Amino acid sequence: MFFYIIAGLFSAAGILFLLAKMNFKRVLWLDVPIDIAATALLVILFFGTFAGMLAAAIGGSIISMVLYISKKVVGYQKPKWNKYRFVWVDVPPR
Repeated sequence: MFFYIIAGLFSAAGILFLLAKMNFKRVLWLDVPIDIAATALLVILFFGTFAGMLAAAIGGSIISMVLYISKKVVGYQKPKWNKYRFVWVDVPPR
C-alpha cells in the first residue's frame, strides 16, 4: 500500500511541476479540463495492474485537490477580448 501512495505522489508532483512551469495562474483558468486530462494520462500510463490503477487514482486525486485549493486561495487569470487581441485579466480568489 505504501508503494501505491508513493507512486501516486511522485506522478502527481511531476505533472504539477510541469503545470507550474506554464504560468500557474493561467493554467488554473482551465482547471477542470486539465484535471480530467491529467487523470486520464495517469490511467493510461499505469494501465495493466491493480497497483498501477490505484497509483493513478491517488495521483489524479492529488492533482484535483491541488488545483481546486490553489484556484480558491491564489486566484487565476482568464482571457478577455480587448478590441484586437486577448488580454489576461486577474480574477481574485473567492
